[in-house]
Amino acid sequence: MTPAANPSRFADLHLHTRYSDGTFTPRELVEHAVKLGFTAIAVTDHDTLDAIPEALAAGQELGIEVIPGVEITSRIDTQELHMLAYLFGDSWHDPNLLSVLNHATRIRKERVEQFVAKLNELGVALTVEDVYACSDCGTVGRPHVAQALLKRGFVTSVDEAFTRFLKRGKPAYVERYRMEASETIGHIKRAGGVAVIAHPGLNHLDKRLHEMVDQGMSGIEVWHSRHTPAQIEHYEKMTVTLGVCATGGSDCHGLGRDGMLLGRIKLPYERVESLKARAPAKL
Repeated sequence: MTPAANPSRFADLHLHTRYSDGTFTPRELVEHAVKLGFTAIAVTDHDTLDAIPEALAAGQELGIEVIPGVEITSRIDTQELHMLAYLFGDSWHDPNLLSVLNHATRIRKERVEQFVAKLNELGVALTVEDVYACSDCGTVGRPHVAQALLKRGFVTSVDEAFTRFLKRGKPAYVERYRMEASETIGHIKRAGGVAVIAHPGLNHLDKRLHEMVDQGMSGIEVWHSRHTPAQIEHYEKMTVTLGVCATGGSDCHGLGRDGMLLGRIKLPYERVESLKARAPAKL
Protein backbone atom coordinates (compact mmCIF):
# COMPACT_ATOMS: atom_id res chain seq x y z
CA MET A 1 0.00 0.00 0.00
CA THR A 2 2.89 2.32 0.72
CA PRO A 3 5.21 3.57 -2.06
CA ALA A 4 8.90 2.74 -1.94
CA ALA A 5 10.54 5.33 0.24
CA ASN A 6 13.75 6.55 1.74
CA PRO A 7 13.12 5.03 5.19
CA SER A 8 14.59 8.05 6.93
CA ARG A 9 12.38 10.71 5.28
CA PHE A 10 8.66 10.18 4.85
CA ALA A 11 5.37 12.03 5.25
CA ASP A 12 1.62 11.62 5.76
CA LEU A 13 -0.38 14.31 3.96
CA HIS A 14 -3.92 13.58 5.18
CA LEU A 15 -4.60 13.82 8.91
CA HIS A 16 -7.43 15.06 11.14
CA THR A 17 -7.74 16.46 14.66
CA ARG A 18 -10.51 17.27 17.12
CA TYR A 19 -11.08 20.51 15.25
CA SER A 20 -13.12 18.49 12.77
CA ASP A 21 -13.92 14.79 13.31
CA GLY A 22 -10.70 13.37 14.71
CA THR A 23 -9.91 12.31 18.28
CA PHE A 24 -6.42 13.82 18.68
CA THR A 25 -5.59 17.35 19.71
CA PRO A 26 -3.18 18.93 17.22
CA ARG A 27 -0.30 18.45 19.66
CA GLU A 28 -1.18 14.78 20.25
CA LEU A 29 -1.22 14.20 16.49
CA VAL A 30 2.22 15.80 16.12
CA GLU A 31 3.58 13.79 19.06
CA HIS A 32 2.39 10.50 17.51
CA ALA A 33 3.96 11.43 14.18
CA VAL A 34 7.27 12.21 15.89
CA LYS A 35 7.22 8.84 17.68
CA LEU A 36 6.70 7.11 14.34
CA GLY A 37 9.64 8.92 12.75
CA PHE A 38 7.82 11.11 10.25
CA THR A 39 9.72 13.95 8.60
CA ALA A 40 6.55 15.86 7.75
CA ILE A 41 2.79 15.72 8.19
CA ALA A 42 -0.10 17.76 6.82
CA VAL A 43 -3.02 18.66 9.08
CA THR A 44 -6.12 18.60 6.87
CA ASP A 45 -9.24 19.00 8.98
CA HIS A 46 -12.61 19.24 7.27
CA ASP A 47 -13.42 22.81 6.20
CA THR A 48 -11.39 24.49 8.96
CA LEU A 49 -7.85 25.71 9.63
CA ASP A 50 -8.40 26.15 13.37
CA ALA A 51 -5.94 23.39 14.33
CA ILE A 52 -3.05 24.88 12.38
CA PRO A 53 -1.57 27.32 14.95
CA GLU A 54 -1.31 24.66 17.66
CA ALA A 55 0.02 22.07 15.21
CA LEU A 56 2.67 24.45 13.83
CA ALA A 57 3.81 25.36 17.34
CA ALA A 58 4.08 21.70 18.34
CA GLY A 59 5.93 20.87 15.13
CA GLN A 60 8.46 23.63 15.70
CA GLU A 61 9.01 22.51 19.28
CA LEU A 62 9.32 18.79 18.45
CA GLY A 63 11.31 19.12 15.23
CA ILE A 64 8.85 17.92 12.58
CA GLU A 65 7.58 19.80 9.55
CA VAL A 66 3.86 20.58 9.77
CA ILE A 67 2.19 21.56 6.50
CA PRO A 68 -0.99 23.62 6.88
CA GLY A 69 -3.87 22.10 4.99
CA VAL A 70 -7.62 21.64 4.83
CA GLU A 71 -10.02 19.11 3.30
CA ILE A 72 -12.81 21.04 1.61
CA THR A 73 -16.17 19.38 0.97
CA SER A 74 -17.02 19.87 -2.72
CA ARG A 75 -19.04 18.39 -5.55
CA ILE A 76 -19.21 17.81 -9.27
CA ASP A 77 -22.86 18.07 -10.26
CA THR A 78 -24.51 16.13 -7.40
CA GLN A 79 -21.55 13.83 -6.65
CA GLU A 80 -19.66 14.70 -3.46
CA LEU A 81 -15.88 14.79 -3.42
CA HIS A 82 -13.23 16.12 -1.06
CA MET A 83 -10.47 18.46 -2.20
CA LEU A 84 -7.28 18.71 -0.17
CA ALA A 85 -5.59 22.11 -0.05
CA TYR A 86 -1.91 22.31 0.86
CA LEU A 87 -1.06 25.82 1.99
CA PHE A 88 2.70 26.20 2.10
CA GLY A 89 4.33 29.16 3.80
CA ASP A 90 1.89 31.85 4.88
CA SER A 91 -0.81 31.02 2.33
CA TRP A 92 -3.05 29.55 5.04
CA HIS A 93 -3.54 33.11 6.35
CA ASP A 94 -5.29 34.14 3.11
CA PRO A 95 -8.35 36.18 4.20
CA ASN A 96 -10.53 35.18 1.26
CA LEU A 97 -9.94 31.47 1.86
CA LEU A 98 -10.64 31.94 5.57
CA SER A 99 -13.90 33.67 4.67
CA VAL A 100 -14.92 30.70 2.49
CA LEU A 101 -14.12 28.25 5.30
CA ASN A 102 -15.95 30.35 7.89
CA HIS A 103 -19.02 30.19 5.65
CA ALA A 104 -18.68 26.39 5.55
CA THR A 105 -18.53 26.35 9.36
CA ARG A 106 -21.74 28.36 9.59
CA ILE A 107 -23.41 25.92 7.18
CA ARG A 108 -22.26 22.99 9.33
CA LYS A 109 -23.83 24.57 12.42
CA GLU A 110 -27.12 25.17 10.61
CA ARG A 111 -27.10 21.56 9.42
CA VAL A 112 -26.71 20.31 13.00
CA GLU A 113 -29.73 22.38 14.02
CA GLN A 114 -31.69 20.77 11.19
CA PHE A 115 -30.59 17.27 12.27
CA VAL A 116 -31.80 17.98 15.80
CA ALA A 117 -35.12 19.38 14.57
CA LYS A 118 -35.76 16.26 12.49
CA LEU A 119 -34.84 13.98 15.38
CA ASN A 120 -37.20 15.91 17.66
CA GLU A 121 -40.00 15.39 15.12
CA LEU A 122 -39.27 11.65 15.37
CA GLY A 123 -39.67 11.78 19.15
CA VAL A 124 -35.93 11.78 19.92
CA ALA A 125 -35.38 14.46 22.57
CA LEU A 126 -31.88 15.50 21.53
CA THR A 127 -30.74 19.13 21.85
CA VAL A 128 -28.18 21.21 20.00
CA GLU A 129 -26.36 21.57 23.32
CA ASP A 130 -26.06 17.77 23.51
CA VAL A 131 -24.28 17.80 20.16
CA TYR A 132 -21.89 20.60 21.08
CA ALA A 133 -21.02 18.74 24.29
CA CYS A 134 -19.51 16.01 22.08
CA SER A 135 -17.11 18.43 20.38
CA ASP A 136 -14.02 19.60 22.23
CA CYS A 137 -13.27 22.43 19.82
CA GLY A 138 -16.66 23.82 18.85
CA THR A 139 -16.68 22.40 15.31
CA VAL A 140 -19.70 20.15 14.84
CA GLY A 141 -20.98 17.80 12.18
CA ARG A 142 -22.88 14.58 11.63
CA PRO A 143 -20.38 12.43 13.63
CA HIS A 144 -21.02 14.62 16.68
CA VAL A 145 -24.79 14.14 16.27
CA ALA A 146 -24.18 10.39 16.25
CA GLN A 147 -22.01 10.63 19.37
CA ALA A 148 -24.69 12.70 21.13
CA LEU A 149 -27.34 10.09 20.30
CA LEU A 150 -25.09 7.41 21.78
CA LYS A 151 -24.25 9.45 24.87
CA ARG A 152 -27.92 10.14 25.57
CA GLY A 153 -28.78 6.44 25.16
CA PHE A 154 -30.98 6.76 22.09
CA VAL A 155 -28.78 4.26 20.22
CA THR A 156 -26.32 1.57 21.29
CA SER A 157 -23.54 2.54 18.87
CA VAL A 158 -22.45 5.26 16.47
CA ASP A 159 -23.10 2.82 13.61
CA GLU A 160 -26.69 2.45 14.76
CA ALA A 161 -27.11 6.23 14.83
CA PHE A 162 -26.13 6.39 11.19
CA THR A 163 -28.10 3.36 10.00
CA ARG A 164 -31.30 4.36 11.84
CA PHE A 165 -31.24 8.12 11.50
CA LEU A 166 -28.34 9.92 9.85
CA LYS A 167 -27.41 8.23 6.57
CA ARG A 168 -28.76 9.48 3.26
CA GLY A 169 -32.31 8.15 2.90
CA LYS A 170 -32.84 7.81 6.67
CA PRO A 171 -35.49 9.91 8.44
CA ALA A 172 -33.19 12.49 10.06
CA TYR A 173 -30.76 12.95 7.16
CA VAL A 174 -30.06 16.52 6.06
CA GLU A 175 -28.37 17.32 2.75
CA ARG A 176 -25.26 19.45 3.07
CA TYR A 177 -24.05 22.46 1.11
CA ARG A 178 -21.05 21.74 -1.12
CA MET A 179 -19.15 24.03 -3.45
CA GLU A 180 -18.55 23.05 -7.04
CA ALA A 181 -15.06 21.57 -7.40
CA SER A 182 -14.12 24.32 -9.84
CA GLU A 183 -14.92 26.95 -7.16
CA THR A 184 -12.89 25.07 -4.57
CA ILE A 185 -9.87 24.77 -6.85
CA GLY A 186 -10.10 28.47 -7.67
CA HIS A 187 -10.17 29.47 -3.99
CA ILE A 188 -7.17 27.25 -3.23
CA LYS A 189 -5.13 28.59 -6.15
CA ARG A 190 -5.92 32.21 -5.39
CA ALA A 191 -4.70 31.63 -1.82
CA GLY A 192 -1.40 30.33 -3.19
CA GLY A 193 -2.16 26.72 -2.31
CA VAL A 194 -2.08 23.41 -4.16
CA ALA A 195 -5.30 21.45 -4.85
CA VAL A 196 -5.30 17.63 -4.68
CA ILE A 197 -8.32 15.37 -4.94
CA ALA A 198 -8.69 13.14 -1.87
CA HIS A 199 -9.23 9.33 -2.09
CA PRO A 200 -10.59 9.28 -5.67
CA GLY A 201 -11.14 5.54 -5.41
CA LEU A 202 -14.05 6.26 -3.05
CA ASN A 203 -15.74 8.82 -5.32
CA HIS A 204 -15.85 7.17 -8.77
CA LEU A 205 -15.13 10.36 -10.69
CA ASP A 206 -12.28 9.15 -12.89
CA LYS A 207 -13.93 10.49 -16.04
CA ARG A 208 -13.98 13.99 -14.56
CA LEU A 209 -10.38 14.14 -13.28
CA HIS A 210 -9.07 15.67 -16.51
CA GLU A 211 -11.68 18.42 -16.14
CA MET A 212 -10.44 19.26 -12.65
CA VAL A 213 -6.83 19.27 -13.85
CA ASP A 214 -7.83 21.77 -16.55
CA GLN A 215 -9.31 23.92 -13.76
CA GLY A 216 -6.01 23.91 -11.86
CA MET A 217 -5.97 20.77 -9.73
CA SER A 218 -2.35 19.74 -9.22
CA GLY A 219 -2.45 16.26 -7.72
CA ILE A 220 -4.22 12.99 -7.00
CA GLU A 221 -4.11 11.20 -3.65
CA VAL A 222 -2.84 7.85 -4.91
CA TRP A 223 -1.92 6.18 -1.62
CA HIS A 224 -4.79 6.06 0.86
CA SER A 225 -5.73 3.63 3.60
CA ARG A 226 -8.88 2.55 1.77
CA HIS A 227 -7.42 2.28 -1.73
CA THR A 228 -6.86 -1.25 -2.99
CA PRO A 229 -3.54 -2.22 -4.62
CA ALA A 230 -5.31 -2.15 -8.01
CA GLN A 231 -6.62 1.37 -7.35
CA ILE A 232 -3.17 2.55 -6.27
CA GLU A 233 -1.66 1.25 -9.49
CA HIS A 234 -4.50 2.78 -11.52
CA TYR A 235 -4.24 6.26 -9.99
CA GLU A 236 -0.47 6.31 -10.11
CA LYS A 237 -0.75 5.74 -13.87
CA MET A 238 -3.36 8.48 -14.09
CA THR A 239 -1.00 11.01 -12.50
CA VAL A 240 1.46 10.30 -15.29
CA THR A 241 -1.22 10.56 -17.97
CA LEU A 242 -2.59 13.82 -16.55
CA GLY A 243 0.78 15.32 -15.63
CA VAL A 244 -0.02 15.88 -11.95
CA CYS A 245 1.59 14.97 -8.61
CA ALA A 246 1.01 11.65 -6.89
CA THR A 247 0.42 12.19 -3.15
CA GLY A 248 -0.70 10.06 -0.23
CA GLY A 249 -2.03 10.05 3.29
CA SER A 250 -3.61 7.73 5.81
CA ASP A 251 -6.72 9.87 6.47
CA CYS A 252 -6.13 9.16 10.15
CA HIS A 253 -8.87 10.42 12.47
CA GLY A 254 -7.16 9.22 15.64
CA LEU A 255 -8.11 6.21 17.71
CA GLY A 256 -11.31 4.51 16.65
CA ARG A 257 -12.84 1.29 15.45
CA ASP A 258 -10.20 0.94 12.72
CA GLY A 259 -7.35 1.63 15.11
CA MET A 260 -4.84 4.37 14.43
CA LEU A 261 -4.12 4.67 10.70
CA LEU A 262 -1.13 6.97 11.21
CA GLY A 263 1.93 5.03 10.08
CA ARG A 264 0.18 2.93 7.42
CA ILE A 265 1.04 5.38 4.65
CA LYS A 266 4.64 6.59 4.46
CA LEU A 267 4.97 8.90 1.50
CA PRO A 268 8.55 9.51 0.32
CA TYR A 269 9.50 13.08 1.16
CA GLU A 270 10.46 13.60 -2.48
CA ARG A 271 6.72 13.56 -3.21
CA VAL A 272 6.26 16.46 -0.80
CA GLU A 273 8.98 18.41 -2.59
CA SER A 274 7.23 17.79 -5.92
CA LEU A 275 4.00 19.10 -4.43
CA LYS A 276 5.71 22.21 -3.09
CA ALA A 277 7.07 22.91 -6.56
CA ARG A 278 3.45 23.22 -7.78
CA ALA A 279 2.57 26.00 -5.32
CA PRO A 280 1.65 29.09 -7.34
CA ALA A 281 2.36 32.68 -6.51
CA LYS A 282 -0.88 34.23 -5.26
CA LEU A 283 -3.04 35.22 -8.19
